[in-house]
Amino acid sequence: MELQAAWLTVLSAGWQYDQGLPCGPAANAAKYLAAEAGFHACEQAVMTHRGFGYAREFHVERYLRESLIPRIAPISPQLILSFIAEKVLGLPKSY
Repeated sequence: MELQAAWLTVLSAGWQYDQGLPCGPAANAAKYLAAEAGFHACEQAVMTHRGFGYAREFHVERYLRESLIPRIAPISPQLILSFIAEKVLGLPKSY
C-alpha cells in the first residue's frame, strides 16, 4: 500500500507540473512517501536476511545505506512535513 500511494502521488505531482499547475505540496508529498517506502522496503529486506543483511555479497546493506539518501537530501522529512503543515493545512510556520 505504501509503495502504491507513493507511486500515485508521484504521478499526480508530475501531471500537475506538466499542466503548469502549482505542484509544490504534491511534489513534497511524493518525495516524502517515495523515500519512506524505499527505506521501509530495504529495512524489511535486511530483517528478512537476518544477520546476512549486513553481508556485502547480498548487497542488502548497500541498498539500506543508499535508501537513506533520498530521506535526507536535498530536504529532510521534517522540513517536508513543515512545508505541508504551513502551505496546505495553514498552520503557523514552525521552523
